[in-house]
Amino acid sequence: MTEQSTKLLISLALAGLLVFPARAEGPDFSDMPEESGTTTNILRGSGASSLVRDLTQADKGVMVRSSDTVSDGESEAVPQKKKDRKKSKVKGEEVEDTGISKENPMYITADRMRANDTTGDIDAMGQVVIKHMMDTYQTEYLYGNKLAQKYVIPGELHWTSPTTRLKADRADYDAAKGIGHFENLNGWDSGLYYFQGSDGVYDRNANKLVVQNGYFTTRHAVAKVPDYRIEADSIDIYPGDHYTAHNVKLKAKNTTLITLSSYSASLVHDEGAINLWTLIPRPVFDSDNGFGLHNELHIPLGGDPDLEFYVKNRWYTKAGYKTDVGFKYRTPLGTAKFFYAEQESTTNDDGGIWVKKRPSFTFDTRHFYLFGSRFYVGATGEIGYWDEDQKWRNAKGTYKGYDLYISGNPWKLGKFMNFGWKAGYAKDYYGYTDNIRRNGYYSLGLSGGYGPISAWVGYTDRDIKGYTPYRYDSYSSEKPANLGFRWQATHNDAFSLSWTIDTVDGRLDHRYWTYYRDMHSFYAWIRYDDIEKETKFMLMPKDFKF
Repeated sequence: MTEQSTKLLISLALAGLLVFPARAEGPDFSDMPEESGTTTNILRGSGASSLVRDLTQADKGVMVRSSDTVSDGESEAVPQKKKDRKKSKVKGEEVEDTGISKENPMYITADRMRANDTTGDIDAMGQVVIKHMMDTYQTEYLYGNKLAQKYVIPGELHWTSPTTRLKADRADYDAAKGIGHFENLNGWDSGLYYFQGSDGVYDRNANKLVVQNGYFTTRHAVAKVPDYRIEADSIDIYPGDHYTAHNVKLKAKNTTLITLSSYSASLVHDEGAINLWTLIPRPVFDSDNGFGLHNELHIPLGGDPDLEFYVKNRWYTKAGYKTDVGFKYRTPLGTAKFFYAEQESTTNDDGGIWVKKRPSFTFDTRHFYLFGSRFYVGATGEIGYWDEDQKWRNAKGTYKGYDLYISGNPWKLGKFMNFGWKAGYAKDYYGYTDNIRRNGYYSLGLSGGYGPISAWVGYTDRDIKGYTPYRYDSYSSEKPANLGFRWQATHNDAFSLSWTIDTVDGRLDHRYWTYYRDMHSFYAWIRYDDIEKETKFMLMPKDFKF
């Protein structure tokens, strides 16, 4: 690529950042009420996750106490034998029924309450708040029949739980079946995933919400027309666990990117991967590889969102097409991957260094916290076959390696500063030269900010014995120091200046000038290194990673 072409691409990228809308108008949830902290008129009894169940059985914890409660008939609470706890099956396993019971009573507060003990009709009016276990429902009017165990909320309803926040124009509930129906609903799962639909059904025993004729997206993409979304005839949401969409369209604004008959994915925010949405092409540029496009696809296997097949596509004008294809399995201990890939070096500052892994197996453990403290340990490991085409030779052979480390959650030093650290030991075995490299290391970092200014300084010390035959995993510096500062010029624009110094000889390796732009659901930055005379541009989603 000529120097003139490179400058043209950079100019176009900057122009796009400046004109791209930084914000988009979306649904307003500011009017969604919080849980009530005070109660005056109390109806204590059995209820359901969405509305109310039987309000008369004393052994289920039912009692009416309210100065504004009107009784249209007389009846005496007759003690009944305590029923066995029901059990239902979720994912093929028996689980305890979490319906209303004496052990798990429901509480209702209302400004006015009316009940007919003969017919079973009840009405609750005013500020109506229903609480059962960890669920809270708020509305202005509820009516129903305690004998038929069916209840109706004809107006707006707000439901909050540890994982779900939902609003609907109307709702009704069949307490005997534990099923609620909603009309014109929208809400959030886990505070990250937004859903909206014409109507929906919630089955408490299965902990399953079905949204009809709706769409699904992430927090920062929400707008009148979301930046990206999954549209579907129906979406089965298992709060905090996974979702399955039927007759799917992946859309970027009003453009359809792909259609599928069904699609399942995890709702556990792990590694930032949100599967189908990563199909959206992402432009990149750097001086070594040229202009490029990145995207990827994750396909769950066997109905298990923790087991998936994935394909990562990387295309560059200079480096050509690079792929990463394989299988990923998330376990309670960590994540295992089996793959064939071409990967770019992250340890060598020189760009455009790629190695073929054909194939490779890796395992990355989760963080294991020590005795409930802030400190944790972890490990990574890899076994595979590496092939690197270098200018003077072709290095290829078996590879084995592991990295054991200890670290901890950042320490807060006063109001404006944080301290982080990590220490570990890594060992690499190279079949190409039959040699071993050992690396004991530690890293220290200090960061903080006040107002629009933030700054950081970090240092890494590596004690390396042995060598690697690959440029791919070689280190540009064994003892680098990094420091810099960032200025948030406007709500959407920021600038930073940073340095990388090799402390062994005091050489200045890099001086980076970076411009950042907030683009609603994406971040973008363009960076220039005036030491190496290299430019890099990146567009990154806020809610997931590629």
